[in-house]
Amino acid sequence: MESDANALIPAIESSKERGLAPEELLADTLYGSDENCQKAAKLGVEVVSPAKSTKEKDSITLSDFEVSQKGDVVSCPQGHAPVRTKKKKTRHTVTFDSQHCSTCPFQETCPVEQGKKHHYLRYTDKEMRLAIRRAYEQTDEFKDRFRWRSGVEGTMSEYDRRTGVKHLRVRGFKAVRFCATLKAIGVNIFRATAVRKAVNNGKTAHAGVLPALMRVIYIVKERFLKAWGQVRKLFTLFGRRYGHPLIMAS
Repeated sequence: MESDANALIPAIESSKERGLAPEELLADTLYGSDENCQKAAKLGVEVVSPAKSTKEKDSITLSDFEVSQKGDVVSCPQGHAPVRTKKKKTRHTVTFDSQHCSTCPFQETCPVEQGKKHHYLRYTDKEMRLAIRRAYEQTDEFKDRFRWRSGVEGTMSEYDRRTGVKHLRVRGFKAVRFCATLKAIGVNIFRATAVRKAVNNGKTAHAGVLPALMRVIYIVKERFLKAWGQVRKLFTLFGRRYGHPLIMAS
């Protein structure tokens, strides 16, 4: 089964084609891979998402080093500046004075490794991008921006609770997708109507919208199931007439 993480970029591309692409997109860790963030940036969309963490308890990571705006390491967590830095394509090597590193109380958990003449920190462009994101996650700015992400959980709960999307009476990917999309449209209509009514009345209004909306969803659902039933009958009649059934997706 294909990962949901791969659905992010096609969704952005689709919205962009219709002139609906957002400038900023809040997503959970699954969708916030470095690859997705880079591709989205090329499409003009900033993905705000926690980076997947591989940090071991009490260990020092690249995120703990002080970094310049250009993405270069300017000092270690203990405040020592590197002796020199070197870059080859997407790989970086930062050289530290062994006199500092050999007496550092954190050398056992530090990613800087001892060499023949110096101590070295090695990383790639991708690792630095992830490190910068992890450091940014600890700031109040990120927390303030990302707090709106939790609101979508209520939307998904409403999607299931009001439409029964987890218990569809159809089979096959296309049929399931079509039915689920109709239900999602219904939820969007409900929420948009509630906002419109709240703006007009100056207060939140859900109760008055629900009965009418659920009636619309019910009618659409029943018409879809009726049409799908006719398609199934055609498949059955074809099998009886020609001696072999058409295979339906399952």
